[in-house]
Amino acid sequence: MAPVEHLTTPPGKTDLAYVLPCYTGELWTIPTSNSTLRLLVTGKETDNAFAVVGTGGTFDKPIGFHYHREAHDVFLCLKGKLNVWANDTARSLGPGDFASVPPGTVHQYQIDSAHTEFIGLIIPGGWEEFFRFIGEPYVGPLFPTNDRRNPFEVLIPKLMAATEKFDMVPVREKAQFDPQPWDGTEIKLPGVCENGGYYLREGAGEKWAVGGTVVRPLATRKETKGRFSIYSLEGSSLHTGKGLSKAVEFKDTHHAIFIVDGVVKLVIDGSEVKTTVGETTFVPAGTKWTLEAESVYARAYVFANGGGIGEILQNVGSKYEFPLVPTDAVAWDETKLKTLESELKFAVI
Repeated sequence: MAPVEHLTTPPGKTDLAYVLPCYTGELWTIPTSNSTLRLLVTGKETDNAFAVVGTGGTFDKPIGFHYHREAHDVFLCLKGKLNVWANDTARSLGPGDFASVPPGTVHQYQIDSAHTEFIGLIIPGGWEEFFRFIGEPYVGPLFPTNDRRNPFEVLIPKLMAATEKFDMVPVREKAQFDPQPWDGTEIKLPGVCENGGYYLREGAGEKWAVGGTVVRPLATRKETKGRFSIYSLEGSSLHTGKGLSKAVEFKDTHHAIFIVDGVVKLVIDGSEVKTTVGETTFVPAGTKWTLEAESVYARAYVFANGGGIGEILQNVGSKYEFPLVPTDAVAWDETKLKTLESELKFAVI
């Protein structure tokens, strides 16, 4: 049993589990911007199933309206303030707020605080090559703040060339408008994938409990036409062994796990690894693995192509209405695991 590798950039090959420490990854900056892109998982690790990109930055202008013919973008705010536009709506996202932008949706984003961090899933993988094409490698603390070069010399020519090479269609005629107030519609998932996407507030939406683990979907296969899922998982070491503690192996589904609070323990092909706040763990398909909270409280976001571990927990769990992890473990139906194996292409080991 080989130990899980701790790296600082994605390895560029499939079938390898790895951990990236906080604020690491393959670092790029877009010329004249005040931000750094961190490639955490690329298409090379997932056979182009998806990519995971983290971004950090300080106050900047909106990036410009555009849409994708195939790519599905998501924006999950981790820190600070992030403005996201989708067709004729716009919201200011704070920590834990989420926006889904399906193909065909005219959108843009803006970093709008002294220190904003957000993470996103790109479907399909490979589109992250856009950032390598227009960007420059970055070495420095957090992100650049003093790039005063002329964008018409160092950025605009790259953007014009990128529109021919990548799935990105500029919509220059769309007028800018300010973000609108949250209006109360952002409290549940729509259950469909449609042009315009949706926003979801931190902590909003339905929850399920499995032992001492609380699972909350931010995007399921229904909202993504079966392409991916994103779940929030919360748990406590006080409930160790009371949830899904057996190892699972997915035939085709890769997982990326980003820790938001506390410490999470994973056992991947028999090798134990403990990850903490800001760290990203990639678990490739074909791997036998488990995860549990190692600290009294822990929370993680789990990204997967398909339903993944999040959909399993949602289906075997009990509806849960409270804001925090349970004091007492909640009963769950282990017999449902067998009925899910064929659809989600996994096996319990």
